[in-house]
Order: sequence, then structure tokens, then C-alpha cells
Amino acid sequence: MMGMTTSQNRQPKGITTGGQFAPDTHAESTLLLDTTRDVVISPGESESFQELADGDVIESLNVNRSDDGAGYWISPAKTVNLKVLITDADPRLHGDTLDSWFEKNGAVIEDFLATRYEADITAEEGWDEVGIECSAQLPDGPLTEAQIVDAAWNRTKVVQLHNESDHGSFGSENLGRLLVERVEGSTVLDDPYTARAAGLRVKPDELTAMVNDHSGISDVAAVAIAKDLGSLRNARGVIAYPAIGRLASRGYLDSAAADLELQKAATENWQSFTPDRQLARRIDAMRSWMRNGGIS
Repeated sequence: MMGMTTSQNRQPKGITTGGQFAPDTHAESTLLLDTTRDVVISPGESESFQELADGDVIESLNVNRSDDGAGYWISPAKTVNLKVLITDADPRLHGDTLDSWFEKNGAVIEDFLATRYEADITAEEGWDEVGIECSAQLPDGPLTEAQIVDAAWNRTKVVQLHNESDHGSFGSENLGRLLVERVEGSTVLDDPYTARAAGLRVKPDELTAMVNDHSGISDVAAVAIAKDLGSLRNARGVIAYPAIGRLASRGYLDSAAADLELQKAATENWQSFTPDRQLARRIDAMRSWMRNGGIS
């Protein structure tokens, strides 16, 4: 039929139709589109294209035009039940134990999802109904429905999200297992809100006293150290230790990344013309805190 097209098949090469584990194909669009139909959106406005969402991989589809009219943001979204995925990945996590796990590790989970899928995360409705909105940008100019659907399927990570949240369809990673591993690889404050609020108010002389107390540092002191290290910049003006600074800004550390940064900070300090002994003590204290899980 003239003027009609279907979006590109998303079946990965080397995997038979239906995926390595899934019984049928999920990640492909079957929408029939009018390639000649123009879409008009004024600068600063957005429009929902629910009729272009397939209801499975993409549950909703929004298009926003930038305020200056420089381009469009194509944003497909879907809802994911993380509770089911986590319990399937680790049966020990269920009921109240699972709720406590989410409460403590919420920032880790949200940041992982936002980074992996280049998405905005909404968890206000609960962890069994997490909204994940992926996005891709198109340049300004004439826009058609076919371009919107193509961008949603082929330029965002919504298909990857769908496959990974569908128990490994197409032989992809399993989102539940990825989240459990990500949390296990993190050092998280026991009470992030209280510790961060107190740690960000610690004065330099108070922090020195905390570090010099050889019984070990508290979560509050760890946040204060992270704030100081996270604010340092290298010669190019780039934040030198972002992984450590995340403890102050988000309440957790990527343990492996933070450990590497602490090693780097220690080396750079001792190789400097005038090594800072107090900084060295703070680095050692932070390393001990990470190994021991902190003293609350």
C-alpha cells in the first residue's frame, strides 16, 4: 500500500525468532503508519501519541518540542513490576524483607535504571509499578508519525528495557539479577536521609576529631569526608572523585569505583610536594568504613 510502512524489526542477529528463552517475539513494532502525515507541535509544548504505542513494549508515547524549537524529545514509556523481578532473582527477598531492601536501596536502583536506559524514573506508585520513560532527541524540522515511532523503537532504550525486564527474552540480561548485583556492589548508608543531613553540616574541626577517634568513623563522618573529596577538581576543572561524592549526594557508593578513587586520591596525595596527613587519615578512615559497613 502506498504511503504505508512498518517500523524496523528489532529481532537481533544470530537469535532465532522468539528469542533464546522467550516463546514468541516481543521487541518489534507491528504498527501500520502513514508516512505522509505531518505532526505539528509548537515550541515548549508536548503531545501524547497513545495511538502509536503498541501497549506492550511501549505503553505510552509522548513528544516534547524544546522551548527554543531546536528539536524534539521522543519519550516512550512502560511500567515495570520490580518486586516480582527482584524476588525471582533472589527468592530470599520477599514480603517485609523485600520492602526494607527497596527502602534502603532506592537511590541505587533509581540511578541504575536512569543510567542504563537513559530514562526518567517514577516510583511514587510503589516498586511494583515503576514508570520508566526513555528518551531520544530528534533535530528540528518536519516531523511525521513514522519518524516518531522509528525514534521510539530504534533510538531509545525502551526495547532493551522490555527485553531485560521480560526474563531474558532474546537472550538478553535479566533486569532483576542486574539490580541485585548492583545493590550487592554498593555501600549504602543505613539511614541515608538522617546521615546525609547531618554529614553535610559537619565542620572541618569536627570532622578532624571524628577521624582521629580510632574507634572508627560513623556514617555521618563518611558523608562529610565524601563531601570534601567529592568537591575536589583536577587541573582541567573536572570533579576528581565523583564516585566518592555520590555518598554525599545520593547516600551510597559504587564500592569498586569508590575504592579505585580512594587509591588514586591516596597516591596523588603522597606524590604531591607537600602531602596532607589529615587527608591521608580521612582516606584511610573511609576505606575502613567501606570494609566494615560503617558504624551507625
